[in-house]
Amino acid sequence: MACDCINIILTLQDSPTENLQLNSLGIYNGQDYFSFEAGPSIVYIYYTGGVWGLDEDLGFDPPRLGTLEFLKDCPSGDFILTTPKIESLSAAPCGCDILQDRTFKKYDSIRLPEIFEEQDRGYFRCCCPFDVLAGGGSETWKNDVTSAWIKLSSPSDSATAILYKNGVAAIYEPIQSAFVNEPNAFYWTIPWIDVLNSDGIGCYHLEISYNIAGIQQVFTWGIYNLKPYSIQNALKTARVRVIFDSQQEIEGINFSGSQVEDSIRFFGYIGNRQPNTEIDNLIYQNREVKKVVRENLNTYEILVDPTCDDHIKKLTDLYLLSENQLFISDYNAHNPSYRYLDTPAIVQESPEIVYYDFSREAGLKCIVGDKFKNQRSYYK
Repeated sequence: MACDCINIILTLQDSPTENLQLNSLGIYNGQDYFSFEAGPSIVYIYYTGGVWGLDEDLGFDPPRLGTLEFLKDCPSGDFILTTPKIESLSAAPCGCDILQDRTFKKYDSIRLPEIFEEQDRGYFRCCCPFDVLAGGGSETWKNDVTSAWIKLSSPSDSATAILYKNGVAAIYEPIQSAFVNEPNAFYWTIPWIDVLNSDGIGCYHLEISYNIAGIQQVFTWGIYNLKPYSIQNALKTARVRVIFDSQQEIEGINFSGSQVEDSIRFFGYIGNRQPNTEIDNLIYQNREVKKVVRENLNTYEILVDPTCDDHIKKLTDLYLLSENQLFISDYNAHNPSYRYLDTPAIVQESPEIVYYDFSREAGLKCIVGDKFKNQRSYYK
């Protein structure tokens, strides 16, 4: 079928968009070919035998400036361009209208923070506070830390975090920090020693308000009972402290490079070390056995007493899932070892949740191991 003329919409670099009608200049490769001016150059539209091509030399194959899939005897559609001097080019046979809206639009989707409110089924619990301790020295295992974060959709969105004590805004103001490798995402880290020094002991709650794409909402990140660190206040508790530094799909935030610190204290126990010694011996011809390698691959148990869903969910879906650095501490008087004070560890086996009949509380057990496997002796 003959293609005597085509309509094109052409946008050249630093030039306004033009609507042009091009008449056939002749036949090439069995199809009509056309040309138009692109600045000081003449560009040809021709059939290569497989696609419609754009080039300053008629018939050059493969075309160097752009291509369009061959569907009809006339070029029809948007050319895929490989030259910066032509920003866009659409073609259609004469008599066919070309869509005039050439504006590129992008709409980013965003996951709004999850706000969950429990139903009252007769076992309703209004809140599930976290115990936090601070003071008594500069040691990390004496000072708890809490972090919160949020992801926005654009630079025009906003979010703030306010710490309240007994319903009144505290003197301490959380400092907002931007994630290193995640645009429009922010976090707040609260060293409770700073809160203790500024506002003292008491009941606190961290409230985050946001405006995302015009949607305004306020939600409570957590409720905290702050006490000064002492052996008496820490008794019967254990703590997990973590550093987040990787992609976290749950929040859709890339934590890498940000080194976000967080911790959770719970009633429970950390310990029960097992050396799990790996032994490699060699029997010689005289039947003497000699050591080759001995290595302790220590494991420890994290045991969480029955607690509410908020604590179990935080442990299984955040701390023990997303940690890059994990530090374990135990404060129980009956622990055979008092050495678990921010001991570096890593999750070794899947956490196991322990459920109890007709109770809303659940426990947890998780096996962790040494972060550094350096308890080894060998023949050298």
